[in-house]
Amino acid sequence: MADVHDVAAAVLDATGPESPMKLQKLLYYAQAWYLAEHGEPLFDARIEAWRRGPVVPEVYVRHEGRSEVGAWEEGDPRRLTEPERAVVGSVVERYAHFSRHELSDMAHDEEPWRAARGELAESQPSSAPLSHEVMARYFRRLTSGPEEAVEEAVGSARLEGLAVPDDVVATMRAVAAGELTADEAIAREIEALRR
Repeated sequence: MADVHDVAAAVLDATGPESPMKLQKLLYYAQAWYLAEHGEPLFDARIEAWRRGPVVPEVYVRHEGRSEVGAWEEGDPRRLTEPERAVVGSVVERYAHFSRHELSDMAHDEEPWRAARGELAESQPSSAPLSHEVMARYFRRLTSGPEEAVEEAVGSARLEGLAVPDDVVATMRAVAAGELTADEAIAREIEALRR
């Protein structure tokens, strides 16, 4: 398992100077995608559901008060394994073009941050940890095939104690297969509720 400081160093080595907020979000995405792809954490440092999105407190205390982070002296990207480097590289390629605020907004919309915060308002502070299990499941679902995505969604609902009617599963499958758009599926479900 990598050290979070080596991962931070690898991120900054690939991106160049970044805002602390953006570094934090890239660390979150690196952890999430590594969990999804490898079934184990990239690093063991805790990620918490702060107001502005996921934050690694262990990294935060080292950049607190800075407006930009140019390098991460506490880590060495050469200590990462090839699979670890590959995930970090993929995350940088996928997310580095977004601004820190866009990344924060994206993380706010994702299940791992929302699940960790529960019923808290976005303005309330929190130190609740993000679940590795929720991160792995959520990000794995993003790369699933259509049938796998439907099965995972139904399974997740059942874990929450919710029943998913057969007609809803059929609609989900139609959307996943490209036979219906999401808008058409929503319109279909609204029409069914009116009956």
